[in-house]
Amino acid sequence: MHILILPSWYPTTYDPLLGVFFKEQAEALVKQGMKVGLIALQDVGIRNIIHQKKFELSSQQFVDNGVHTYRLQYLDIIKNERLTKKFKMFFFKRMFQKYIEENGLPDVVHLHSFLAGDLALYVKQKYNVPYVVTEHISGFIRNTIAVQDLEKARNIFEHSEYNIAVSEPFSELMQNKFTLPFSYIANIVNIDFFTVKKSVKKDIFDFIHVAHLDKNKNQAMLIRSFTHAFKNNAHVKLTIAGHGVEYGNLNSLVKKLNMQDQITLFGRASREEVKRLLQNSEAFVLSSKYETFGVVAIEAMACGLPVLATKCGGPESIVNSENVGLLSAIDESEFSKKLLEMYSKRKTFDSDYIRKYVEENFSEKAISLKLEDLYTKVINGNL
Repeated sequence: MHILILPSWYPTTYDPLLGVFFKEQAEALVKQGMKVGLIALQDVGIRNIIHQKKFELSSQQFVDNGVHTYRLQYLDIIKNERLTKKFKMFFFKRMFQKYIEENGLPDVVHLHSFLAGDLALYVKQKYNVPYVVTEHISGFIRNTIAVQDLEKARNIFEHSEYNIAVSEPFSELMQNKFTLPFSYIANIVNIDFFTVKKSVKKDIFDFIHVAHLDKNKNQAMLIRSFTHAFKNNAHVKLTIAGHGVEYGNLNSLVKKLNMQDQITLFGRASREEVKRLLQNSEAFVLSSKYETFGVVAIEAMACGLPVLATKCGGPESIVNSENVGLLSAIDESEFSKKLLEMYSKRKTFDSDYIRKYVEENFSEKAISLKLEDLYTKVINGNL
């Protein structure tokens, strides 16, 4: 079975964590014995180049953990959407031709998000290769998708053999929005990388939050809720890892609330640092207004941590019982109470149980088997 992955965003040398779950899903399929290729066209902004003081634009071809990867990093200077579309299609056609010369035609294309849907449609129409699509974009939940993009999305979904969404609530929303069938298949978590922390007795209970710092991730509510729940309780601390446009505002808020001793803004964290932070914490918190899934929550649970998350679209498919965590409304007062509740129940959570739950529902093997079954049905026309 030969699968080609088309991600709408992908890790670059400037942002190695961008869309890393697409990369890990491709690698998981290889482990199941499939032949897997991946073609990624990723723009790089001027700000990235200036901030990181490096200029790395190139077309690369390499085998990454068994995945035959073709990646183009290009400078994002064309502000005309129509010209950008033509530019990407021109280079994609060249890359795909080279791909099939070296690897043969794939049996199925797996498109991740409608944004790169033009590429999957091209392959289907010219080479008669069917595609399936997994949608990840939270803009559908927030109603921020432009009208012309909604029309594009509908066209992509209508021509797909199978439409997937990464949580049950998101799947229902997409089904109602487009009057088309959508099914739920979760993202994968790398349980070989994210492992249960070593049990070390300590007096401090650490909450950990990992996310981009922006309005949607709602860290300001998290900081205020945490302050209300634990101010002057030196035994409870919160670490917020990530970078983004809200860093300055959040830093000012922590100082205004005089919580510098209990709340730490860690800043940008590498994947290794994220794992270390998770393994050295006791609970993970997610405060978003909208999420289609919540990959980092699963990564935390793979490390044995219980999760407190807002009911924002994705976590409802992850935190399905109080054995693995708690859910809260997107409300400062209720979130504060749930923080206190999680702290009071801290001795009742079983890290091994939480880890096993992830293995059974979100591991590479669990999700890969579902996808393999789907691909087989697509190839045999048994959907």
